[in-house]
Amino acid sequence: MTLDTAFRLGPASIFPPADRHVYLDAASVGLSHKGGAAAISAWQNALAEEGTIAFDEQAEVECLDNLNAATARLFNATVDDIAVASSETVLMQSLAWAVMPEAGSKIIATDITHPSTIYPWIRVADHTGAEVHWVRADETQSIDPDALEAAIDDATSVVCLSQVEYGTGQKYDLKRFAEKAHRHGAILVVDATQAAGQVPVDAATGVDAVATSTYKWLCGPFGTGMMYVSPKLQELTPGILGWRTHKDMWDFQADRLELPGNAKRYEFGTMAYGTAFGATESIRHLLETGIDKVVAHNRRISKHLIAGLNALGAEVLGPKSDADRSATVAARFPGKNSRDFAKTLKDANVIASLRRDFIRFSPHYYNNIDDIDRGLSAIEAAL
Repeated sequence: MTLDTAFRLGPASIFPPADRHVYLDAASVGLSHKGGAAAISAWQNALAEEGTIAFDEQAEVECLDNLNAATARLFNATVDDIAVASSETVLMQSLAWAVMPEAGSKIIATDITHPSTIYPWIRVADHTGAEVHWVRADETQSIDPDALEAAIDDATSVVCLSQVEYGTGQKYDLKRFAEKAHRHGAILVVDATQAAGQVPVDAATGVDAVATSTYKWLCGPFGTGMMYVSPKLQELTPGILGWRTHKDMWDFQADRLELPGNAKRYEFGTMAYGTAFGATESIRHLLETGIDKVVAHNRRISKHLIAGLNALGAEVLGPKSDADRSATVAARFPGKNSRDFAKTLKDANVIASLRRDFIRFSPHYYNNIDDIDRGLSAIEAAL
């Protein structure tokens, strides 16, 4: 099927800034779903007008249950396997303290992963005596998957990956690394913040835990995170506990602590509940659109971007194989300082991000081929 160059899979009626800007920055902050933003405002206004009359205990449970159910569909998991909190980072931190990798064991990570992915594990390793083993990227900021797999051995306790690397968009075959980790008695823990919403995130690949935030490719608000937890890790005691941790959280007794028999044990406290309404709305829209359709659309426009950048003489970073790429595209421009060039593009209404010494472009399903062509024209003019 031939699609018009103006076709947006995520329509501008839901993402109004898509009509006003060449917005290629989903990997930083995705455009917010208009309906999700409205749901947050409606909740906040109702709370201001009526307090707990509008948001009683039952409503508090239901708002997170709805997000839990949407996330379970997103991750191909069951609702019992999902925990919700205020960010990916706090969920990952709680998990790291629950796992407590032992002294002398290895935590495998790449040196181009996002700090939020690995800092929680570094903190726990400092406490237990575990060691972080870095798999280094090459000059194109790519990780050799074979070298990554070879680093996993009998001394490994945890393999900690971003499913999609935040800088260059390299993505990993989670099934491959889950199987290798399990053969050596290790677990695979995944940060899906740069993946969820633009590529499939599938618990059936054998991952032991997957955590994500909602404000990037999921087009949701700040202040919400979700985590899939495998049945094995549901047996551990989380590192962060709070009133929601108890199996009957409304039985406010401080002298008892009985953990739920599912992933809910990783939920711990009060959060900005309105963000859950917004996140649920945005995730449902992506699911109704179809993640496979999003993948195909994003591949089409990102390949068009890569071809255009190559034609302009840019150095496109990351893996060469389409199978190892997501929609994120990183590039350097010979003879140009990336920091200055990023500002030049912003002044031309092309919104992208400076990362390290390169510029990162991250189109999403609310973009179209015309956006890419306008961006390329601005780049050509600046060059």
